[in-house]
Amino acid sequence: MSDIKVIRLTTGEELICTVKYNGIEEDNLDADNVLLLEDIAILIPTQENSLGLAPFMAYTNASAGLALLQKDIMFVCEPVDGLKKQYQTMFNHIVTPSKKIIV
Repeated sequence: MSDIKVIRLTTGEELICTVKYNGIEEDNLDADNVLLLEDIAILIPTQENSLGLAPFMAYTNASAGLALLQKDIMFVCEPVDGLKKQYQTMFNHIVTPSKKIIV
C-alpha cells in the first residue's frame, strides 16, 4: 500500500511523503514497526499564513527512501487537496485537473 500522507514526528516536524507500509496492516502498527517513506518534504510555515515545502534533509539521499520507527510518529493524516497537488508538483508526479462539468 502506498499513499501520500502528512506525518507529525515526536520532534514536532511535519512531513509530507509517500508512505509504504511494506505489508504491515495500518491498523496494527506498533512501536517496533518501521514505515518506509519516499519523496519526503518538510512543511514550513511562511509569513503569509501558508505552507512551503522543502526537501527533507536535502544534504542526504533521504527522499529516495527512509525507514522511520513507528515510536517516532505522533500521528499520520491525509493532506488537503491543495497541499497534495503542491507535493505532487514538487516531485513531478502526474497532476490531473479537477473534474468540471461542462454545461
